[in-house]
Amino acid sequence: MKPIVETDHSNFGSSPLEATTTEAVGKGKIIIGVDWKSLSIPACLPITTDYFPDKRSLHNDYVISDYTLLPDDVNLDYATSRAVYRKPLSTEEVCKEIVSQRLAQGFQLIVVEEKPTNSNSCCSAGGSGCAVTSNQSTSAVLPPSCETKKEYLLSIGRIFHKISLSGSVITVTGYRPRHPYPPINVDYRYRFHAPQHETYEISGVNFTTEKLENFNWNHMDLYICTRGDVDYPLMESLKYWRFRMYLLPRDSLVNKIVSFGSPRCDIFTEAVVDNTENQIEDFVRLIENVSKLKRQIGRKARDSPTTHSLTKRRHSTSIISRPPNQGLTNSPFRERVGSNRLPEKRPSINVRSKLDASRISRIFPGTDAAAAVVPRDDQDDGFPVDNKFSANITLAEIFEAMKHPLTGVGYFSQTQSLPSCTFVSYDALMWLKARLTNGRHPLDLLEAMRKERMICHASGDWNQPVVPGFVFYYVVQQDKNAKDYAPPLNDYSAFVNEWLEIEFQGCSFLWHDEPAPSHVPNFLRNTTAPQSWTDYCKSKRVYRQSHLEIDVNQKSDRMEWGHVKHHTVMQPGFAFELVVEWVTSSGPIVSDLISGWMRKANHCNYQLVSVPADPMAEPFTKKSDPLRGPIFIPLCTTFLPNGAGLFEEFPEDSRSDRMLFLQEAILARFGFLPCVLEETNKDLPKEYQYVHCTGNMFALIRCASNNYQVESPSRQEANVTRCVYGHTNNTNVPKKVGFLWAWNHMIPNKKWKALTINNSVEGELFQLKMLKDFREFCSNSDQRLANFWANCQELKRKSLKFEYNNNNNDDPKNI
Repeated sequence: MKPIVETDHSNFGSSPLEATTTEAVGKGKIIIGVDWKSLSIPACLPITTDYFPDKRSLHNDYVISDYTLLPDDVNLDYATSRAVYRKPLSTEEVCKEIVSQRLAQGFQLIVVEEKPTNSNSCCSAGGSGCAVTSNQSTSAVLPPSCETKKEYLLSIGRIFHKISLSGSVITVTGYRPRHPYPPINVDYRYRFHAPQHETYEISGVNFTTEKLENFNWNHMDLYICTRGDVDYPLMESLKYWRFRMYLLPRDSLVNKIVSFGSPRCDIFTEAVVDNTENQIEDFVRLIENVSKLKRQIGRKARDSPTTHSLTKRRHSTSIISRPPNQGLTNSPFRERVGSNRLPEKRPSINVRSKLDASRISRIFPGTDAAAAVVPRDDQDDGFPVDNKFSANITLAEIFEAMKHPLTGVGYFSQTQSLPSCTFVSYDALMWLKARLTNGRHPLDLLEAMRKERMICHASGDWNQPVVPGFVFYYVVQQDKNAKDYAPPLNDYSAFVNEWLEIEFQGCSFLWHDEPAPSHVPNFLRNTTAPQSWTDYCKSKRVYRQSHLEIDVNQKSDRMEWGHVKHHTVMQPGFAFELVVEWVTSSGPIVSDLISGWMRKANHCNYQLVSVPADPMAEPFTKKSDPLRGPIFIPLCTTFLPNGAGLFEEFPEDSRSDRMLFLQEAILARFGFLPCVLEETNKDLPKEYQYVHCTGNMFALIRCASNNYQVESPSRQEANVTRCVYGHTNNTNVPKKVGFLWAWNHMIPNKKWKALTINNSVEGELFQLKMLKDFREFCSNSDQRLANFWANCQELKRKSLKFEYNNNNNDDPKNI
């Protein structure tokens, strides 16, 4: 990528500067270009320098600010308030870490001559760029006979920092220029031909200088001092490291295209068996293993409709007390008891997950030793004994059966910060579903137990309702005088900062018989269903953060920690997002952690895919990648006979949403899963992002307001595909309905090329075949889009007829 300009120049080579930026091409001709290598590879400056302003210059030309840190006092308060105790950083470790953070942000260490030490000094320490002295005094860190003094000088541009360590006190002094340079803002426009684009398109990037004096070093230093406590969270302005991933279910239908050369790619609706239950079971197994949780009582798990096997997830027979000398195991989230070995792997089912509850088997036999009748041996619910509850069983009897050491729900082994008799709500719901015979809702029973103070959230907070999912609860009514009894923390915020808790949505039919949902596509229903779980989840939050112990293998010689941000809800058929965030960890340690997660996900029939922070890289947006761009794929909307418009039979204010659901249904046929994003700007049109089940590509739909056909250029028309129409205010350009398509450039090259279609011409890649076939479908090639519409209309007619017959000639208008 090198713009070329040929000019006449009679004095070529006369200037040394010109010789470095020009290149001779024949007599009187030179090529003027851009040294892209120097622009893309930043200059590597030495880590040390020797300049520091004198006292007069500091007084006249700089603004001075300082603050002190007392790590010993701070750690005493924060260490006792944490759910899991961790060794705090010593004062000297804090001092070295805050210096290291400045070096990581581009500071240079100022080398000065070491000051001579006193004759009565009892200790000495040294290093490049610091002056060290010692004298007799007391310290909270070192013995009373010695006090360490260190001083570090650092600079970046015209900003200087002095970090002084004196005993247990760290003093940070900052010098910033009284008259800073004005910021530089360059708006650069160019034409860019991205891969698989049809032509050169206008793009742009904004170059600005960063105001280094505005960096909040006080917050960063307190974050390090408190070892990442929730009172000092990572902020966007701190420029911390992050690694974003999507957890996706493995789908073998891709092999039908890659290995067998299927001519079309819209085959992701041909699965006959839905594996929603297996997805949930595998997800629970994965989170248990990542969190180092352990169960010990045998539990059966379904492998296939005709095959039974032993436990996949282990339950404990009783509360297990840990011996005093038993150390806590290494854990990426906390130090816990538990084996690193994965439970026995369930064979994968080669189908794509869907949310259609009517195609899931809901026969789960029961077991219980307290009030049991109706033995069942023909099915398998994953628990040891097969008996159903009697119809008139009381809540207290159900609760006693849940506590049974052999046939009850099963508890986790005793673990730091978890109370005794802890279980997850998903297990309790499935346990109740397998035993109830009178149509009572398992979730209502658990909530009734909570209100009767039989069970409670594992944090000890009585205000937390029962939420279905991987959410911890414990049995309140237990012997509190037992030697192995562990009480709850009674601190909800500290508890959720240590443990992953995830709500389950879209799968309530697994623990309660519900009417089969309508088979009518969402875009043709009279009342459309919500697009995302954000509309009805109980937490009302898209993400939650938890503390993350990154050095799981104890390889580092310094303390390293981070955080994990994750979706609060897991719904089958949706991508589950995980983001690892850190500032104090090193790259190889983080790589070991994530590689371990990827292996564990693979064992649990999932894949953990790396994704960029900005998947679509839309131009003219903040921090957009200037050398990437999405591909705009228009959707044909004039395929109906006689020029009829889409959705004319529905109210006008619902047509834009119906167009969204139509586009979403098309993406589902090609194997795309929805990605739930946090809404950042309510003034802009809503955006819905999708990722392919392989993780290789992304798609985005931007909604219009009211009618999807508007006569003004929207943001999609102005910025989307590197701006086909250019940077224009032409209001006569109609908005196009379509998709944005982008490649996941974070897929390793070896894995990307592994999807070469067998027996294809010139080794065609699966990704390119998918794009080509998607374009043909959206353009109504061979009437494929028209046939899809006709099939959906036929499905609606059949469903209306079925509803009409079932309702005994009732009005079948509402579906």
